[in-house]
Amino acid sequence: MGEQILILTFVVVIIGGLGSVRGAVLGAILVGVVDTLTRVYLPVLLKTLMSNASADAIGGGLSSMGVYLLMALVLLCRPRGLLAGSV
Repeated sequence: MGEQILILTFVVVIIGGLGSVRGAVLGAILVGVVDTLTRVYLPVLLKTLMSNASADAIGGGLSSMGVYLLMALVLLCRPRGLLAGSV
């Protein structure tokens, strides 16, 4: 129970940097913005390429991957997180 929120919390902490409260806040804001924007605009973009039902189904699945792609991008650029603490 609650594994979705725990995984998302782990992603926020990893993006922000372990041991950094400011980094966790920044990570939470980035995760929220990326998640919201991909959930809104990705299905709209896909509707130009395919049928409405398919675009909604595929867009929902791909939008949940957006947060993990953000984490991968941050870890590629800054392996310790955006605002890594002294850990």
